[in-house]
Amino acid sequence: MGDTSLLQRLDIAETLDRVTAGVRAGHIRPYRHVNGFTKIVVAGYADGSRLTLHYWPADPQRGEHVSRPHDHRFPFRSILLGGRQHFVELEEAPGGAPWRRFTYRPYLSGRLARVVFDGSVELAPVRRVDRAPLRGQYETTSSIIHQAVTDRGQACATLVLRGPRERLRSQVYYRPDEPPPRGGVQLGRRLERAEVLRQLDDVAAMISH
Repeated sequence: MGDTSLLQRLDIAETLDRVTAGVRAGHIRPYRHVNGFTKIVVAGYADGSRLTLHYWPADPQRGEHVSRPHDHRFPFRSILLGGRQHFVELEEAPGGAPWRRFTYRPYLSGRLARVVFDGSVELAPVRRVDRAPLRGQYETTSSIIHQAVTDRGQACATLVLRGPRERLRSQVYYRPDEPPPRGGVQLGRRLERAEVLRQLDDVAAMISH
């Protein structure tokens, strides 16, 4: 996955300053990912690896945000910068809870995704991975199914180093009574610059503690 020591060597405060300057100048244009977080592409590398910053704004009325189970098109490593989050890893296995599997193919860097039904399956949890801010990394392959559980009582941010893409599509799972996106298309949205700058200020406060 490119330089596997990158996250250890990275000066996070300096990286954040560079991203903030890029957003102010209009060179970096973050967006709200279809899975509910702000996504900022920090850097790309020659082997296809990419460094991104993810931010979940606080929303105490909603409590925990539990992502749909999903795998990825690439392996990745992630550092929790602030907030509270853990992962639950799952596998397709008889006797698990019923889910509906869809293939998921993003376009336009994740701002749009095509979602197509691919069969009914059962999923069983196999591991919980707890995280602590600025301590250790979460690392996963492209084939591991997982859910990110993010406490929305406070803001949360992660820095993610994704490896080169290994396939065009990934899998995402919906509960039997949960409708898929209308027309099989999920849309992200652009964010106002002022909103993103407020979020970056929040991340800076997280790593300064």
